Amino acid sequence: MLILAAVVGLIHTWMALGSPLNPLVLFTVQSNLLLAGFYSWQVVGRWRSSAELKGAVTLYIVITGLVWHFLRMRGANPFEHLSLHGHGLGNFLLHYVTPVLAVIDWLFFDRAAPRPTWAAALRWLVYPMAYLVFALVRGALLPPGAWKRYPYPFLDVDRFGYGGVALMALALAVCFVLLGYGLIALHRLVDRDSRRAVVSTPSSPADTAAPTR
Repeated sequence: MLILAAVVGLIHTWMALGSPLNPLVLFTVQSNLLLAGFYSWQVVGRWRSSAELKGAVTLYIVITGLVWHFLRMRGANPFEHLSLHGHGLGNFLLHYVTPVLAVIDWLFFDRAAPRPTWAAALRWLVYPMAYLVFALVRGALLPPGAWKRYPYPFLDVDRFGYGGVALMALALAVCFVLLGYGLIALHRLVDRDSRRAVVSTPSSPADTAAPTR
């Protein structure tokens, strides 16, 4: 279901934007492509599950949802703009459905994977920082007025200057690291509770019966 939501959302977004390359500029599209690719690769069994890699993919899609909801939509009702026309369906699937499903999967499924270390939250920051560099370099190379010269308002150098963008990027980086720690903490908490539940499950009468001689 998660893969289906990501694929449908991506197709709908590509069709709404009407260009094969423009969507790739957006962190939303990139993070959902990573999500769809990771889970598709797992479904076909091509690689062993890695909690650290899965955590990175989960963090990026959660960032997508939170940034959209709180910085772009200002906390508005997510169902308000849901529509089969324009960007409505794609935005809803890529910013709400896939993040929620990814978090559910992160917490309650694939428990056999080794849990990630706390240091993973810092390593997960590499991709958002790389995206920041990409967005700023691309914006500097494009002429004023180009489509999505700066993909997101808080990256708009023309408006805030490099100093202002750097401060906002630093604040977001701190939030992303804390969010990563939160995902790891929740993963460990659920893992501990599930292990405790297994240990405390009473044995069946057949298991406790005295052996016959």
